[in-house]
Amino acid sequence: MGWLRAASFDDLKEGGVIGVDVAGTAVALYLLDGVVYATHNICTHQFAFLSEGYVEDGCIECPLHQGQFDIRTGKAQCAPVTGRLATYQVKREGDDIFVDLEAPAVEVEAPKAGLSQDHRSFVIIGGGQAGCRTAQHLRGEGFTGRIVMIAEEGHRPYERPPLSKEVLLGKAGAADCAVLKPAEFDVLDVDLRTGTRASTIDRKAKSVTLSTGETLPYDRLLIATGARARTLPDGSGDGVLYLRTLEDAQAIGTALSRARSLALIGGGFIGLEIASVAREKGLDVTVIEREPALMSRILPPALGQAFQKLAESKGVAFRLDTKIEAIRRNGAGTTLAFADGGDLTADLVVAGIGAIANTELAEQAGLSVQSGGIVIDTACRTSDADIFAAGDCALYPEAVAGARIRLESWANAEAQGRAAARAMLGKPAEKPPLPWFWTEQFGLNIQMAGIPQAGDRVAVQGGIGQPESVYLTERDGAIASAIIFGDAETFRIARRRLETGADVAEGLRGLRWLDQQEEESSMGYERALESLPEQAAPQAKQFVWPAEGLNRVPDWVYTDDHIYGLEVEKIFKGRTWNYVGLEAEIPNPGDFTRSFVGPVPVVVSRDEEGGINVFENRCSHRAAEFCRELRGNVQEFVCPYHQWSYDLKGNLAGVPFRRGVDGKGGMPADFDPADHHPRKLSVTTRGGVIFASYAEDMEPFDVYLGPEMTREFDATFDGRKLVVLGYYRNTLPGNWKLYHENLKDPYHATLLHTFLVTFGLLVAGNKSQMLCDASGRHGAMCSAKSDGKNVSADAKKEMRAYKEGMQLEEPRFMDFVPEFDSPWSVTMSTIWPNLIVQREMNTLGVRHIVPEGPNQFTMIWTMFGFEGDDEEMTRHRLRQGNLMGPAGFLGLEDNEAMKFVQDGMKHVPGGEHLVALDPGTATGTADTLISESAIRAMYKHWRDVIGV
Repeated sequence: MGWLRAASFDDLKEGGVIGVDVAGTAVALYLLDGVVYATHNICTHQFAFLSEGYVEDGCIECPLHQGQFDIRTGKAQCAPVTGRLATYQVKREGDDIFVDLEAPAVEVEAPKAGLSQDHRSFVIIGGGQAGCRTAQHLRGEGFTGRIVMIAEEGHRPYERPPLSKEVLLGKAGAADCAVLKPAEFDVLDVDLRTGTRASTIDRKAKSVTLSTGETLPYDRLLIATGARARTLPDGSGDGVLYLRTLEDAQAIGTALSRARSLALIGGGFIGLEIASVAREKGLDVTVIEREPALMSRILPPALGQAFQKLAESKGVAFRLDTKIEAIRRNGAGTTLAFADGGDLTADLVVAGIGAIANTELAEQAGLSVQSGGIVIDTACRTSDADIFAAGDCALYPEAVAGARIRLESWANAEAQGRAAARAMLGKPAEKPPLPWFWTEQFGLNIQMAGIPQAGDRVAVQGGIGQPESVYLTERDGAIASAIIFGDAETFRIARRRLETGADVAEGLRGLRWLDQQEEESSMGYERALESLPEQAAPQAKQFVWPAEGLNRVPDWVYTDDHIYGLEVEKIFKGRTWNYVGLEAEIPNPGDFTRSFVGPVPVVVSRDEEGGINVFENRCSHRAAEFCRELRGNVQEFVCPYHQWSYDLKGNLAGVPFRRGVDGKGGMPADFDPADHHPRKLSVTTRGGVIFASYAEDMEPFDVYLGPEMTREFDATFDGRKLVVLGYYRNTLPGNWKLYHENLKDPYHATLLHTFLVTFGLLVAGNKSQMLCDASGRHGAMCSAKSDGKNVSADAKKEMRAYKEGMQLEEPRFMDFVPEFDSPWSVTMSTIWPNLIVQREMNTLGVRHIVPEGPNQFTMIWTMFGFEGDDEEMTRHRLRQGNLMGPAGFLGLEDNEAMKFVQDGMKHVPGGEHLVALDPGTATGTADTLISESAIRAMYKHWRDVIGV
């Protein structure tokens, strides 16, 4: 073909690039220091014109995903590009620039000279991107030994990003997704075993047993087993498709071409990418997400809203905060039945509800696995010095916001593949690159640098979810991530600044923080939200407390799953003393009872020395609840699954076949039972009541209660030995905090309960008090019994529950035998976060709150008396016990009222509670029953703990 004219020299600018067509070939021309260079103009990673990219330091950066090539040699410089860019010889004649498409500018480098012949054998378990890149880098670093790759799928290594895009559209097949071209893979000289699974790892023998029965020895081992699609519970997902493999993508692509409507379960990145393809094909698309906002576990609400608005602008419908009750196949397609009573029928249903790391092999080998991933260091080394892990099955080596996470991204697989290869060869570890991720949705390329978290502050430039909008997130006073919709140049700059620690916000005019408080800026959170588009505000405002302050409590406090998750971690598993039982329930060594700390099941046991122990009811082996009886007496606890046994202190005592059989199998030689016990909690007791805490340095219980509440507690638990009289248990369809509110709300007690007001137990006009401790979390509703005759005529008019002339057939119900050092005949104490102490005249009980999600909780009632009670006093306590309990004269009304409250919030969401009674007492103790100051005090404390 020879020399062909490409352009005029005057068309070029120093340090710039232009794109030209030369005989049907896309060519990029560069002018660097007066010298002209030519390369192919299309990125080797994905289709993008390099002439639209950026020239810097002798490299051309692709505008799509920021891969870089050396302009002089065409060599790929960084992820995501790996394939060399073609270069062409150039000459200048006068003003004309000529290129020779058949003559490369530089010769392709020969493979790096190897070390002396290496006889080691490296085994890679996993035939995906991370495993393939590790093999490639091993060879690139000069390793000449044996590489065996075990691939469970029947393909050579392929990339997964195209599966949710080009493959679904029918624009790409297996060959297009390959990590390496066939010739590039062949030159690696890898012994690839497709369709083969690694079944066990023997760390002592340093060997891997395959599903074929073969045993492979290794000198170094890499686990790159990836992840699998999370599926719906067994039996509930008939006919639902999932996307993880090439075959999955081909099946969904075929189904999309035949369907008219698509229901997507899950509003994550995969779901939205599939929605984008489906809309391009003209399907009606509905996304069903169980959370109130998209990706609320990993992104701040404003970013979830941005992705939602982009999709809605392209015709995608959303059903948020929606739970699926059933999935049924029928002649019209597949019907999804929702918990709120609605349904949706679609031709095709696809679920994208996350991925589960394939860590079973690592766990079997006894490697450290936490937070759903294999624990590695920056060199991808596991807890075994000769075993490494990379890709979706491995944790990111650095903690993010105090937690270890997995990064399921193409770039992470690339980076860890390189890091693992270097470490396997004994080369020093490099600092992990800045995490980077991209997604393509609805015609926009969206890129993220850094790692955003749900609790980050967010700044935005541009419209929410619009092209060229820019988001920054801040955590602990520093920019944590940049997320940019469709503006490659701005992303390039932001990414570089994040890498170097420079000011990422520099030059971003109009940038505004969406959650900055009033005192920090002249434009606070509420005003910033007001500047958002009208339709964006509700979702972005979901965790903004009303401007009126504690006089208003928003519905999401009671109904939001994310808020409930924060409560479990920060309250029940935080710095609190949680009630777990009475000492009278476990009087003897070996006695135990099952209990709960929040929703977490625990065992309360008395050991041989008489000590009380509380530990999680979860086997350290496979997570089964090993204690199945409600209460009893045992010498040990034995898990019903694999018979691992635990002593009365929660220590792992026995592991069947720990040493294997005939020298084969069993646990690793370094397995230490002392390292594998269920989590143990701190324990304290007072007056025969047992409390537990996840905090190891909790303050003494009397300090936790405060002096006033301690006096009230000790008045009931006064040193007399407790005797259990019986139990009630009932489940309520409401939020667990409503029960605390109910007993910090003397206002309702004077209005709702006919028995209370008619017979003078708690009535306006009585001597009474609503007591609070200094923190606002604990309280006691207190009243001195009257005969009901001192109720004024005006008060009777206000109390519709008051029934003039009502009498008791059994007058002994109202007998009160003074027995407590207290001025009160009725006290209901709320001890944060899960205990109610009931002293209703002479009936005594504790109520244990067990939350089961934001919309339901169970109450466990334990009625008790004292060891010195005679038969008549015991009968009297039991007789008055009819006041309480799930079907008692009083409890039934409370239960129904709380259900009505929760129903109102669920069926008419987005509202606020008014708790403004007694404005003269902002928070804390009130000497009137017509007050809500204790509720306000509780939410002041709650807000501080949760961080709202």
